[in-house]
Amino acid sequence: MPDSLEDTSTISLRICLEGHANALALNKDNTQIAVAGRSLLKVYSIDNDGFTESCNMRGGKNQNLSYSSNDVAWSTLDSNLLATAATNGVVSVWDLSKFGRQKQLLVYNEHERTAHTVTFHSSEPNILISGSQDGTIKCFDIRSDKSVNTYFSNSESVRDVKFSPHTQNIFSAVSENGTVQLWDMRKWDKSMVQFTAHYGPVYTCDWHPTRNWLATGSRDKQIKVWNMDGRPGLEHTIHTIAGVGRVKWRPERTYHIASCALVVDYSVHVWDIRRPYIPFASFNEHTNVTTGIAWQGSDSHCLLSTSKDSTIYKHAFKDATRPALKANAQGAGLGRFGDISFANKIKEYAPKASGVSNTKSSSFIRRKANVAGSVQFHLDHSKMYKFALNDSFSGYPLSESEAKPRQEHESFIGCARELIINGKKLSELCEHNAEVSKKYGKHNASTLWNFIKLFYGSNHFEPPFEHRSSFSNQKNPMNSRRATQVASDWPQQRNDLGQDLNGNTPETANEISVANADDDPLGGSGVEHPPTSSVILSETHIIHEITFDNFELLRNGFIYVGPTECAKALAFPALHHDVQAARPQLDLKASDHEKSPPPHVPTVLKVSHVPSIPMWEPHKFVGDALMLMNDVGDVQTALIVLISLGEARKLLPIEDTLVEHWFHTYVDQLHRYELWNEACEVINRSWLRSVQQLNQHSTAMHLNCGECGRPMGGKVGWYCDKCKSMQSAKCCVCGLIVRGVYAWCQGCSHGGHIEHLQKYFAKHSKCPKCGHLCAYS
Repeated sequence: MPDSLEDTSTISLRICLEGHANALALNKDNTQIAVAGRSLLKVYSIDNDGFTESCNMRGGKNQNLSYSSNDVAWSTLDSNLLATAATNGVVSVWDLSKFGRQKQLLVYNEHERTAHTVTFHSSEPNILISGSQDGTIKCFDIRSDKSVNTYFSNSESVRDVKFSPHTQNIFSAVSENGTVQLWDMRKWDKSMVQFTAHYGPVYTCDWHPTRNWLATGSRDKQIKVWNMDGRPGLEHTIHTIAGVGRVKWRPERTYHIASCALVVDYSVHVWDIRRPYIPFASFNEHTNVTTGIAWQGSDSHCLLSTSKDSTIYKHAFKDATRPALKANAQGAGLGRFGDISFANKIKEYAPKASGVSNTKSSSFIRRKANVAGSVQFHLDHSKMYKFALNDSFSGYPLSESEAKPRQEHESFIGCARELIINGKKLSELCEHNAEVSKKYGKHNASTLWNFIKLFYGSNHFEPPFEHRSSFSNQKNPMNSRRATQVASDWPQQRNDLGQDLNGNTPETANEISVANADDDPLGGSGVEHPPTSSVILSETHIIHEITFDNFELLRNGFIYVGPTECAKALAFPALHHDVQAARPQLDLKASDHEKSPPPHVPTVLKVSHVPSIPMWEPHKFVGDALMLMNDVGDVQTALIVLISLGEARKLLPIEDTLVEHWFHTYVDQLHRYELWNEACEVINRSWLRSVQQLNQHSTAMHLNCGECGRPMGGKVGWYCDKCKSMQSAKCCVCGLIVRGVYAWCQGCSHGGHIEHLQKYFAKHSKCPKCGHLCAYS
């Protein structure tokens, strides 16, 4: 049935005000949906016009961390059985037919760290498995209160497990080290198949319903489809714009798969794996990252999703946007060395049978593609052109003191090598980085570094930090506190000083006070106030509310705003004012008309009323500037500034998820240019755990035995359990056991002392033991 004929419509529901769902699951009849999160565990009935809450498992008291869920699964055979994987490692089984706390039927507390995923067997109603951060997979039988099997994945974390719909006892497991494993439930000691699928952590997997294909999604922004018949082979690769969080094959569509991202991208995309660069359809209703997706049974026209925006959506496929219909037929890409590739569509024409001519006047018939409906698409042909950047190109005229590189990649590499992120004071660091940015033509970045130096270079930030967006957010308390502080500080300043702010002596000030006694709202009670209608902020108030490092304009404890120096240095937005003389204008006698006015009459900032003044917030300005740098493609400057700020970064209103995305993007760019040391330094300076673990993934190298060729997985490093030999520990050149640095060939698994191999391969090209053509460099 064509998508456009569906009578379903998109519906949504806000499910939780305190938190969001991390996962969702459908029952076997596809009439109910379970959503689970750290503060949420509910079941909703799916209606034609919305969702109706039918059960809340977190409604009672005395709840613990076992209710805080990362994943939820519904039994494929029993609609009353649910399973959840909790953040404290607990795997719980729920029976919806029971009441109250009895709904939590079983609690398995066997994982040592967070449980990431849980799933039921497709044909055995009592079997479920779970994967954890501790690197183990547990198999549970709900007729027992303990696990029946434990599978060790030899990785730091298992992120997803799925039972194969094609083979009863087989399940797949994906790990953070980028590997995929296939296990036989009956053989717990060793996996059947293990291969590296991605360069980054793999977060999700899903089996194709009709073909023996396994789809995997990773943080490397790719979805890969593997043919699991025999030796695993890569069939298709889909390129996304962000790390992949979930994938789910579309029913009744062989080549369609849905996905959602971990960060940045809030949409749910449906891909045709034959066209890997642009989604077939997209659902853009969510306003935050999507955390779970599921197709409503065999209905390929209805997709359910939940998000960090605390909503669940039932998407109708007819309401999806079609990006391919708006896509440009041309494309361009910028290479890492400044070269540009351009591709355009080839217009194919078929000549008539009457004859062939190469002139423009001859008749040609355009070859039309047989496209049946909107479900299919036409695989067209294109041409590719490559343009290299001319070495003589200079972007714009430069002064003699500037040395802008001719190519863009040189600017990135130069800044990556010369920018400093630690080891100096912030002011010195900003000054150095500003010069480096200017040297490589990044003038906006240079200005930003100078700005950071001005506002953060001379101040000391100590926790706890408190972020204030603006004065406009603080209504009545702010105004009352400001008035109280000014009133309390003013008499003290007048009494302690021999001269007031306007240059008057105490006697002159008293005369002015008497002259203005009639205007005193307190009826001349003797309490002295600041000049009428003047806005005077105390130094204590400014230090508490704003971060300035230039207090030269403070006079006698108050910031006094006049038309000359202060007005140029500090700008107060939305302040409608007129500048008048502070001294009251007394009646002049006729004898005084010929006298010249006193020079340099001090002035104050006069306002007709005192509104809630929105003060300029430098922290928000810096945060917006960093996000702008990222938006224009300069994530390098945005992240280096954030690292350089140290603890002061906590003052900036930037979410950790966005910062994490910046780290991954910049590290990927550094790896692209083979700047390994710079990437490692950035990772080491990170304060986010997920980034700190980047250089700890895949650090173990598994060797093969040089005699039998089998992996050496025994407890003793160089001992092979298969052939009962330790020959691999010996150097193939000298025959002695290697102590120290060991080099080996991945082709034949023979190796030895690196010095001996260097000397040997300087004259030979084949392995000294087996004759294999080893490649040593």
